[in-house]
Amino acid sequence: MSAVVQECRNCRSLLFPARLFCPVCGEDSFSTVAAEDGTVEQTTTLSDGTVLATLGINGGLRLIARLTGSAPEPGQRVPLTNDPVAGSGANAYIPIPPNLNEDQS
Repeated sequence: MSAVVQECRNCRSLLFPARLFCPVCGEDSFSTVAAEDGTVEQTTTLSDGTVLATLGINGGLRLIARLTGSAPEPGQRVPLTNDPVAGSGANAYIPIPPNLNEDQS
């Protein structure tokens, strides 16, 4: 179980959401990498009960994901997934188009 983020092939910056060019070095060559888990920094609950979390992942990237399953506490690591109905327990769901501007070589 993991989610997909972009990695700039030039400077190795991790990017989410997907970009057309790297905001760090300006290059437009990317690969996709699996982000396995993230640390919950803060959460918010929407009026419909959906729980969103700001997550920090290795490489300094921060992203916002929808939490599924049990509600984790800040500081807790949760697995990332691109499957909105991933298994039991706490998961962080982040959708991303897998091939946006990705070099196929």
